[in-house]
Amino acid sequence: MATVTVLPYAQETEPFRSLFPHCADGIVYLDHAGAGPLPLPVVQAMERHLRRRLHGQTDLSDELEAVERTRWLIAALLNAPSPGTIALMPNTTTALATVAMGLSWRHGDVIVVGAREFPANVYPWRALRRFGVELRLVPMPEGLLELEQLVAAIDARTRLVTVSAVQFLSGDRIALEELGEICAQRGIWLVVDGIQAVGAVRVDVQRCRISALACGGAKWLLAPHGTGFLYLAPPLQEELQPALLGWLAAEDPWNFFDYEQPLVSSARRFEGGSLNVAGIVGLCAALELLHRYGVERAEARVVALSGYLRELLLFLPVRVQTPEPPERRAGIVSISLPDGESAEPVFHFLQRSGVRCSLRMGWLRFSPHWYTTAGELEYAVEKLREALQRRGDHRT
Repeated sequence: MATVTVLPYAQETEPFRSLFPHCADGIVYLDHAGAGPLPLPVVQAMERHLRRRLHGQTDLSDELEAVERTRWLIAALLNAPSPGTIALMPNTTTALATVAMGLSWRHGDVIVVGAREFPANVYPWRALRRFGVELRLVPMPEGLLELEQLVAAIDARTRLVTVSAVQFLSGDRIALEELGEICAQRGIWLVVDGIQAVGAVRVDVQRCRISALACGGAKWLLAPHGTGFLYLAPPLQEELQPALLGWLAAEDPWNFFDYEQPLVSSARRFEGGSLNVAGIVGLCAALELLHRYGVERAEARVVALSGYLRELLLFLPVRVQTPEPPERRAGIVSISLPDGESAEPVFHFLQRSGVRCSLRMGWLRFSPHWYTTAGELEYAVEKLREALQRRGDHRT
């Protein structure tokens, strides 16, 4: 088996591992692309809020401060122009649908999207067919979205391009900065599904000229389900109309009977009604932990870990589906078994061995995070080797 040479920040990372109790329980958690475990600070923040509610404390001033702080933390994470460009959302789908249903579409408009995108980045756009909008699917052989093919699908009728920053199945990472420049030059909105990237690798919305970025909190951000956000660049924010207008969109929502008052100028006008306060308190704690660890440090660890895992897997009789170049991957490493064999028995063996991963479309998907160690990856690959050997013995 290969030996790791350099995994950055190992010494700095070790103290943070105590915030993840499963590490001490012998669980090797490599399923952050599915759902991230909740770190202790996240659970503790939510417990404080829930216990206050349990004991009849209805003053939410601390929680509302956390809501505003969450917008600041997200803006800092994305290098967004201001917290006013951030709307808090329950999930990626709702965020994308906010964009899809908020634009004025013309019959014949084209939306370009990859043919093997996660459904959350397809269904909100598919719903626009009733307005005569064409959904143009770009082939993605082996789950890879090539920039050249994507750009070739753009024509004069293209109004919007939507991509995942990192593909959920193959782990392929698109060149967002180059794509953003192309879209900006042609006057096309660039919408990004960031859920498999944000929290693992950096996404600079200004440098990449992203018009909108949608992200749920329950994966790489290590936040509760039912949390997320939508970034809206100022030009798109000005053009977008709230498809679902809630009372908190008003400039002064506590002036209950002034129904004609203007809407708030920030992205808050897209949030609808009352927020998931308990979840956002947890999201705030998760973002604070990420910033405390260091966003650049997290990216360096994640890319190095996925590279080392990929290296280890090359010694096994499997096909590694994730690209090798560091700029083409983030935290996901997917494999398939030879000759179209079912990976389900191998998946269940890994689960019984304490290795958490995903089974997606017949592929095994591993996704370590910044607190994962080289030793954990080596254990997981050894268990995978054992599972493959057992399969071979059984067939013999």
